[in-house]
Amino acid sequence: MSAAQEKRKRTDEIIPDKRKLIGLVEQADDGRLCLPDFQRDFIWTREAVADILRSVLRCYYIGSLLLLRCDPTRPPFAPKLLRGARATSAKPDLLVLDGQQRLTSLLYALTAPKLRLKDSKRRRYFFVDLEILGSKPDEEGIVFDRTENELDGLDKSTVQYQRKVLPCTKLLRTDDFMHWRDGMDDWLRDYDSDAHKRYRQHDREVWSKAVSAFQSFEVPLVELPMVDEDDPGSIGRVCAIFEKLNSTGVDLSVYDLLTARLYRCGIVLHDLWSESCSTHERLKRWSGGKADTNKFGIIVLKALALLRDQETKPAVLIDLKPEGFEKDWRRAAAAVERAVELLELVSPDGFGVFNDKWLPGFGNISVLAALRARIEDDGLGEQARADLRRWYWSSVFLERYSSAVDSKSKKDYSELTAYWRDGTSPPEMFAEAQARLSASGYSVRVAASHSSGIYCGVFCLLAIRGARDWASAEDIQLQQLEDHHIFPKAYLKDHDLKKRAEINTIVNRTLIGRKTNGIIKKRCPSEYLSMREVIAPKRGLDVLKPHFIEDDALRAMQDTTPESDGSVPGTYERFLQARERSIVTEIRRVCSIEVS
Repeated sequence: MSAAQEKRKRTDEIIPDKRKLIGLVEQADDGRLCLPDFQRDFIWTREAVADILRSVLRCYYIGSLLLLRCDPTRPPFAPKLLRGARATSAKPDLLVLDGQQRLTSLLYALTAPKLRLKDSKRRRYFFVDLEILGSKPDEEGIVFDRTENELDGLDKSTVQYQRKVLPCTKLLRTDDFMHWRDGMDDWLRDYDSDAHKRYRQHDREVWSKAVSAFQSFEVPLVELPMVDEDDPGSIGRVCAIFEKLNSTGVDLSVYDLLTARLYRCGIVLHDLWSESCSTHERLKRWSGGKADTNKFGIIVLKALALLRDQETKPAVLIDLKPEGFEKDWRRAAAAVERAVELLELVSPDGFGVFNDKWLPGFGNISVLAALRARIEDDGLGEQARADLRRWYWSSVFLERYSSAVDSKSKKDYSELTAYWRDGTSPPEMFAEAQARLSASGYSVRVAASHSSGIYCGVFCLLAIRGARDWASAEDIQLQQLEDHHIFPKAYLKDHDLKKRAEINTIVNRTLIGRKTNGIIKKRCPSEYLSMREVIAPKRGLDVLKPHFIEDDALRAMQDTTPESDGSVPGTYERFLQARERSIVTEIRRVCSIEVS
């Protein structure tokens, strides 16, 4: 075995052990046992905290822990204190890879920090009912909790002695419990001689043994040796072990893993993200300021990789080189900001996402960002911008980025940039769009919900075309919108059209104001088209044209009847055919599709 292989073997080795649980909690409180910064937040409820206390008091198995030994002066990952720890700084001898929720729960119960739990607005105090502990330890009442307003005197030792209730804050250190126990002895001697006699003959020993067992409780663990400074792959292997053994059900993301890798190089990815959110208003708004919301942190990383002319696959992102990373990150974040600006722009130069709920998908944002950055950095002109719009709309209406996103991202980016740089063949996806979108059988009827990129893309086209609320003739961006059935759903069902797919198709949907939709309800189209409350008088039926309701579709709507005379299915089909023709014509136009 080579020296490198021997080092790798040592890094991968898992060392089984047992430790006193109380000792680990003390280390956490002192800042000597910490979390790697990629760990998720503490999320347990007060009942979950009480449950683990009950389990330890009953000496039940609570699972094993996974720890990583480290040099406190140079930990391999950015360390953070466990929630509630009283230490002022993190100087870990050990990092918790698996066991955060259990250790933090015990730390919370045994130290009572001024923090709330997930399901409580107030700080909780935990107590052990000593009488139940001594007689019926399997009962749930063995542990209970109270807020400060609910203590009813339990913050005073004399009340605790009277009620035989032990604060869990006396469990962490033996001296604290012994002092409390001796105080009870003195109080009973002075105030209740009979109780004091029972206490000396029975209770004192039973309770002391139970607390001693709690404080001596050992938990199985596996400890990983220190990361080898000379082995650049060792951090990655530690992360892989974490993912394999992690019992929380929350996987590390590419962003988390890269955060861990870059820390050793002095690059704090969280700080770069915060800086980007403070600099770029749209990025902050769309992500809510959180890197994991809609995976915007990864979107920036993918844009960065493309601008480095690399693939966007997870294995590549995790291995992004630290050299020049901060500069490249800022460039990529600015590019994503510009991409979102383009998405939001309601004009022929933009993509009409007037509300982020109508975004056709997140999969192509990193490519859009990188391509737009190349156009601006290289000073490219009108044709490149037209190509970018053609690529975007084609990707939407082909639903190209609904799967296999990473391989398509690099392919599209490389082919378009080569086309602009060298005048080589156009990207293959242009030919694919030409073939599929020009076909006589191309249809958008199957799109019937927000999960479809085509469905959302059509609504974005409505915005760009200047579609307005029918009654107010006011821009749809200024209205409380309803995703409206043009032939109302109830009307179609009353005329024996009940298939969800044919009722909810995008061809039968548009955006109008909430008030207008409330007036239409289940009315027959020919009826509501004649109502002044539905159609703005000064605009008349022309207000419908930007909604892809042109002459043939309008005539079909006017031919409807309230009565069930059997004509509605045929009239509805005429409407669908006519409106779909208008929609498909516009899709072909924005995708630069030639039709013979």
